[in-house]
Parts: sequence; C-alpha cells; structure tokens
Amino acid sequence: MTFLAIIFKKRPHGLFLFLLFLPFLKSQNIEDAVVSKIIIEGNKKTKDFILLREIHHQLHEPVDTVIIRNDKNRIENLGIFSEVNSELLPIDDGTLVLKYVVKESIQKTPPTVFPTYNESKGWSLNALWVFNNFRGQNQLLALSGSIGGEDTYGISFKDPWILNDHISFSVNIMRNLYKNRFLDSDVELKRMKIGVGKWFRDKIKTEISLALESKIFKLEQEIARYKYIHTYSNIRYDTRDIFWNPGRGLLISSSFEYLRGYDFKIFNTLIWNQSLSFYKKLNNTQKNAVIALNGVIKKKFGYKDRFSQDYLGSSNTIRGWQLPDSTTYRLEPFRIGHEYLQTSIEYRYEIIPKYVSSVGIESGLGIVCYSDAGLIIKNGYLNLNNLESILLGSGIGIRIPFPIVGVLRFDFGLGIIDNKIKSKSFHFGIGQKF
Repeated sequence: MTFLAIIFKKRPHGLFLFLLFLPFLKSQNIEDAVVSKIIIEGNKKTKDFILLREIHHQLHEPVDTVIIRNDKNRIENLGIFSEVNSELLPIDDGTLVLKYVVKESIQKTPPTVFPTYNESKGWSLNALWVFNNFRGQNQLLALSGSIGGEDTYGISFKDPWILNDHISFSVNIMRNLYKNRFLDSDVELKRMKIGVGKWFRDKIKTEISLALESKIFKLEQEIARYKYIHTYSNIRYDTRDIFWNPGRGLLISSSFEYLRGYDFKIFNTLIWNQSLSFYKKLNNTQKNAVIALNGVIKKKFGYKDRFSQDYLGSSNTIRGWQLPDSTTYRLEPFRIGHEYLQTSIEYRYEIIPKYVSSVGIESGLGIVCYSDAGLIIKNGYLNLNNLESILLGSGIGIRIPFPIVGVLRFDFGLGIIDNKIKSKSFHFGIGQKF
C-alpha cells in the first residue's frame, strides 16, 4: 500500500485536501520545470523564423509565464494572425515543450474593384491588390487605384525587419487627386518616398523617411504650386501589450516634419507633433474593460499659408462635429488653423472578444463611450482668454475586429461649444483613434 493510500485510509478528509491543492502542486511543478524545446504549429504560409524571432523565452530555462504572455503579444502584434495560443507539454525526461499554435489571418486580397468611403474625401470606386505577409515574411505589398471622391494610384512595400533586430524598410510611390473640403479646391499630390526604421529592444522605436513631393491647389482662377523635400522623423516609447486594442501600457510619440521647398515657390516649414496615450485595464476577465487617455499638440514653425491649414472636427480629431466645408471656413474660423491642442478619453468594453469565425475571419464586437476636447492655437501661442473656443465632442461607438486593418470604427457623437450642442455627426474610421 502506498504512502498516500495509508493517509487516505486513516484520514479520509486527506483525499479532499489533496484534490484541493492538486492544481497548486501541479502549477508549482510546471514553474520549476525547464523548457527543452519550442515548436510552432498552424503557420501554413508564414516562415518559422518570423515567429521564432519574436519568442524571447530561452531554452533550458525554467518556465516563465510572463515571458510567454509577452511572446504571445509580440506574435499577435505582427498583424498576420487571427489567433495565437500557447501550450506547455510535459515529456518523459521531466522537461517541457513550449508550443505556440497560430491561425493565419487573410493574407491577400484578389484583384478586385469595390466601393470605399473616406470620411474627408467621400465615396470612391477602389481597385486594390494587397499581399499581406508577402512571401511568408511579414512583408506588405499593395497596388491600389481609385476614382470618385479621390483619384489615385500607387504602389507600397514595407518590410518591418529587413535586417537583424527590427531594422525596417519602406517605399511608396503614389499620385492622389482629391478636393480640399473647406477651401473647395482641387488638390493634386505626387509623392515618392523611402523610409527606414530601427527598434531598440521592444520599447523604443524610431523611423525616418525622405520624400520628393509636389502639391497643386486649383481654386477657381487661382493655381498654387508647391514642390518640396519632405523629411519625416519619429521616435516612440511604446509599452502597449496589443497594438490594435491595447489593454495596458503607455505610448509617447514625438515626430518632426521638415518641408524644404524648391522650384517656383520657396518655403521652409517645421512641424512638431507630440502625442501621449495611456491605457489601463479595469478588470481581470476575458471581456476587457479599458480606460484610455490621449493628448496631442501640433506646432508649426516657418512658412504658413491657407493651403496648409488643418481643421478640427473629424473621426481623428473632435468627434461629433461635421466635416468642414467652405461655409464652415467663413462662419466657424475657430475650427481652422495651423496648430492645435486636443485630448480624448475613452471607456472601451468588449462585448464579444475577438474570435475566428467559421469562415476563418476574425470578428468580435466592442463598445466605446468617449469624450473629446480641443482648440485651434492662434498666432502661435495658447491664449487662455479664448477658452470659449474649445470644441467638445461626446458620444458612443462600436469596434469590430477586421483582417489586415485591425479594427473598423463607427462613432456617433454630439459637437458642443459654449455649453450648446452645435452639431451631431456619424464617423467612420480604420483603426483606433489612438
């Protein structure tokens, strides 16, 4: 008779205590065990090394569940898998096999023509051919063109890890013809851009690009032509867990754009954008409840004219306000300018956590309650006497996970100024606002 059997015979309640503490004993054994092998399953197209380079758990080291969780997040943040799971499998020698099981998301779209909607440019008939995870190496190749609200054609390529340790490369060639909403002018933009980037570990991310651009504005009898070199640089400190839908973490982003004109119109402009986002999970259940905060400031130095102005009131600025038009430009100048300050708060709750449907497409449903605030900075400085010009927007929205783009966003809100409701508007966007 075994030692445990003797105990259970003399003290029957010992069996109950043993069963009660069995999960704890099992978890203790797993934590003490060593990972002797790492395997990957489910990647039919994606090369193994694409996943292995995101896995930081070391072989012949004790199991670390925190590292495993972070490794799963990194794999999901690649944006090419609809589901990522991990398992620990015991083997005869007392060690464990760490297995990651993935389900690949939609990898490409066939050459197709379909209607699309851009909030600031309207409806277009779009032709698109996208290769996400091109060659199974997490590269993106896209050929696109459209007619309607915007006439465009272009080609884009991006490799987020073309060299060792997150050294990225991108190239974009495009031509875009659209209408400036508040100036009621036709705009033609041509661009040829090349960019590189570098991550330092997992938190500090840098990017720099150089582009040759030309932009032509046609307003009634007036034509304004700009040709310039566009230099862009960005540095981010990023501790978010899941990029498309963060549950925790901090994102600090600082970018500088320098536009150096040449040819007919000479101008020099420096644009600084500073953003701070914070995410905090409020519960410990599968259906995440998250509070998200964001603040943005934009400053511009050097050459300024009416053709380079921005506006507040859109899916990416102050929601609840209708997009500006030529009437807005005349009657609501507090919405138009070169510099601005804005902030947002969102409460996000997952009604249906992301899952893979029967046809292999990720789906789900989240709701959002939000409030936005912001104002145009006039004359290069913030005047506290003009706080009555603060735009407010509040409303609700839904979020639907979707392949390639991450999430579809639908918001409805009320635009408020001086304690009065001045507008109501529905907004559509791709990806989270922040």
